[in-house]
Amino acid sequence: MSNRTAFLNRAALVLCVILSTGCGTPENELEQSPLTRQFIRVTKEVPAFGGVVRENGAWAVALLDSEQREAAETKLRDIFNEEATNIAVRIRPTRGSASEEMKTAATDVLSVKGVGTLDYDETTGYLRVGLTDVEAIGAAQAKLDALGVPLEQVIFQAEVPIVSL
Repeated sequence: MSNRTAFLNRAALVLCVILSTGCGTPENELEQSPLTRQFIRVTKEVPAFGGVVRENGAWAVALLDSEQREAAETKLRDIFNEEATNIAVRIRPTRGSASEEMKTAATDVLSVKGVGTLDYDETTGYLRVGLTDVEAIGAAQAKLDALGVPLEQVIFQAEVPIVSL
């Protein structure tokens, strides 16, 4: 085999590897709405974050510690500016009563477009449903309700999609 043929074979192999694994994440795969990106910040930055909920068409943020209300409202103003006045702040019990069994019963929520993860959080006693699109919350709530999973045991949180390479 000549040097040129060996070089072309190696180049073809490298190209196959690149094409099969990708050169990074396609931009449209990680595109999220501005609202979802804002709620990702809420999930990460609001103290005592206890979930995002949709009540009668309006957004609300739940807290696990009532003493953090003022700090949470300040952070919401930082994230949403004047729109923060349209987001209610609710206090929920510090500890939920969900379980691994409840997580198993809720598994089908992962079939809802815009739901990325489901986990049982032993530290808080709540199920956590990760939304890669916060607008999917209504469909996720309806699915969990149909599955018999009590919504008061669920923390909905916004998250960046998990992308495999």
